[in-house]
Amino acid sequence: MAKLEWKVIIAMKGHPGSGKSTLAKSIASSLRIPLLDKDDVKDCTQRLTLTSPPSLLNDLSYDVICQIASTQLRLGLSVLLDSPLSRSAHLHRLRSLAASLSAHLLLIECRPSDRLEWRRRLEARGRDAGGHKPATWEELEKLLEAYGGCTEYDVGDVPRLVVDTTANLPLEEICSTALEFIFTHATTPLAI
Repeated sequence: MAKLEWKVIIAMKGHPGSGKSTLAKSIASSLRIPLLDKDDVKDCTQRLTLTSPPSLLNDLSYDVICQIASTQLRLGLSVLLDSPLSRSAHLHRLRSLAASLSAHLLLIECRPSDRLEWRRRLEARGRDAGGHKPATWEELEKLLEAYGGCTEYDVGDVPRLVVDTTANLPLEEICSTALEFIFTHATTPLAI
């Protein structure tokens, strides 16, 4: 696998169970770059839900992965951030981080078109996914309703690849498409 010549923040975006974590792991492994998963942080802070509102812990999870990403970028490493990126404020923060450290920012959004397959995957992982993730289709529907459409926002000039992770394609092919996108958009230094 070719090596990234310039610092890149690759940000995943998508709803729970959409396949973004599976694709993120494949991309990070192929590129041999750090994978920073918001759920890893949220899993560690889960017991704080007794004393802190979930929105605060969600924001804390983003704060932590952004801080770790900043450290990795300062070391000259690219990073892959695995999170739903459900609010435009989170993307804005990544834009600021990328600009402050002269890094490319790329977005890979997972949008499963086959709702039955999406549901099957979500429910197959069930409660093993951690207490803060939806384990049933009904829980996912409630979460999406609570989002109130905030997950649909303009990403501006951030290069974005939208992939259907329920398409009848092997993971390797979807990953290959993502890698081609990454190398297409991260092969030149940023204009300063």
